[in-house]
Amino acid sequence: MDVLKRFNEVVSFVEGNLDNEIDPKEISRISCTNYNSFCRFFSYITGMTFAEYVRRRRLTKAAYDLRAGKERIIDIAVKYGYSGADVFSKAFAKQHGITPTAARDLKSHLKIYPPVSFHVIFKGGEKMDFRIVETEKIEVYGVSRKFEGTIEERYELEHIMWAEYNDNVPARICEGYDGEWYGIWQNGKYMIARKKFDTTGDNLEKYVIPAGTYAAFTSEKGGYAGDELPKMHELIFNSWLPNSEYVQSNDLEIEVYHLRTGKAERKRERYYEILIPVRAR
Repeated sequence: MDVLKRFNEVVSFVEGNLDNEIDPKEISRISCTNYNSFCRFFSYITGMTFAEYVRRRRLTKAAYDLRAGKERIIDIAVKYGYSGADVFSKAFAKQHGITPTAARDLKSHLKIYPPVSFHVIFKGGEKMDFRIVETEKIEVYGVSRKFEGTIEERYELEHIMWAEYNDNVPARICEGYDGEWYGIWQNGKYMIARKKFDTTGDNLEKYVIPAGTYAAFTSEKGGYAGDELPKMHELIFNSWLPNSEYVQSNDLEIEVYHLRTGKAERKRERYYEILIPVRAR
């Protein structure tokens, strides 16, 4: 797998030079192939051009710099190779959907791209809808199960608890699906829960989601939870977290399901969030 090792070394080189000009000759030297061949291979594997990848990573890093709030927008623009604030602002808005000024707000949504990594399975390089949120404590009520096992077995437990033809825990909590549901992983337990006013079931367990700082990631609409949540988890913990300015502050992961009772509307409108408690490195 020498070729994968060399291509990962290219990614490391890029990460260390996002605020410098990236020399094609150095890419060729590290990858042991000519630059055009490298770019064609990169595009074929990742589905984006190498130039687009570098642009996305620079705008991701620029967003983190803006969040830090220590540098002027024009200085950040020049740092990542833009000739002026206007050009930078247009490129930034195209990726993130907001202006650089708005990105300084920790509650704003960002479209970040973790570094790609080359393995037998290729990780990273995918868009993630990300924001930092400050939450008050939230009381929820539901049903939990103890869990020990692999990540694959973890999602099998989720499926069993949610499925109508298995445990059908949602039916024990309330009638219908409209609104927000919580899937909470902590200390070897998984809990399906809702806020008190959304429940009608009896003998439900109480859990208090602690107040604090959370990194929040949002899926696109319409996907199936069994597909979307494992994919999001993989990107968060294998790509985003190791390369971000944050560390997970405790053993807690919160899934938020936005659902509808009608099956057709649910399939069209459903989406999911994953929140993890974090602190700055």
